[in-house]
Amino acid sequence: MKHPISRSFAGIASFMLVVSMACNLSSGSPTSGPQPTSVTGTGPSTLGAPATDTPQAASTAQVASTPQVAPTTTAGNPAPTASAPAGASAGGGCANAYYPVASGDSWSYASNTTTPDGTPASSYTYTTTITAVSDKGFTTSTQASTGADTTVGWNCQGGNLAVLDVGGVTSTTSKIKLNFNAVSADGYNIPATFDTGTTWSETITATATITASAGRTVNSQIASQSNCTAAGAEKISLPVGNFDTVKATCIKTVVVSVVVQGKVMPVSTIQESVTDWYAKSVGLVKSVAMIGTVDPTNSQATPTPSAIQTVELSRYSTNH
Repeated sequence: MKHPISRSFAGIASFMLVVSMACNLSSGSPTSGPQPTSVTGTGPSTLGAPATDTPQAASTAQVASTPQVAPTTTAGNPAPTASAPAGASAGGGCANAYYPVASGDSWSYASNTTTPDGTPASSYTYTTTITAVSDKGFTTSTQASTGADTTVGWNCQGGNLAVLDVGGVTSTTSKIKLNFNAVSADGYNIPATFDTGTTWSETITATATITASAGRTVNSQIASQSNCTAAGAEKISLPVGNFDTVKATCIKTVVVSVVVQGKVMPVSTIQESVTDWYAKSVGLVKSVAMIGTVDPTNSQATPTPSAIQTVELSRYSTNH
């Protein structure tokens, strides 16, 4: 199935690349991009006003969505939380067995990134809450411990969930604001079914305007290609509970460029081998990404391993 505007890129990983470039470029000199260990995170992205001297862009979000949480019982299984507001459940095209869509649903995650040799590199937490739903789409709001706040609009068609547009990403800690503008996207993020062997893909090209606290702006272009396959069932045990899940494997390539006087200059290419686990009536429970960097001047080069990111569900509350 093809859709005019689809899900997100590599999420926060792409954001961190662009933010790092914005900080480095604020001095007026180009950079080759952040160090590999700074490439961390998955989650939704952002959409805003178009960049002044760049083509209009596309939106981004992550295979792994982020959420808010529920306490656990003494047995380690999730217990229902009375605090989550019961809201309208999405029907029609938004009904998806492996990603509940109801107003007030929330999930919380912990993200930990290491270098290939296991050395800790970074960690953060984030919570995503569904704030509005309809038969045609829904809206999520994500707050991360890094200070980044993101609002994402999702589109639903036949149970396939795709990012429609993304609100501005604001980092309250670094005082950097990113605006993505949708230009072209094909595919979707979360499929209606995870029958073994089912495949889906997504291609996005986007431009972003980055505004630093000093008022300096940097224009960037991000191109993402994802190819995913449903890879069977698997039991996952986490502190929050034990889950029967379906597994999805994806290969994602993200090329980040800066746009200077209308010229697109690639500065970093990232390739990720991602495995996601989804539980029925719960959503994403775990994601592991093997992240590698590629010489931006040689797309055929073998990726150099740079980081391993693990995202795990820590709490959740769904109205199902």
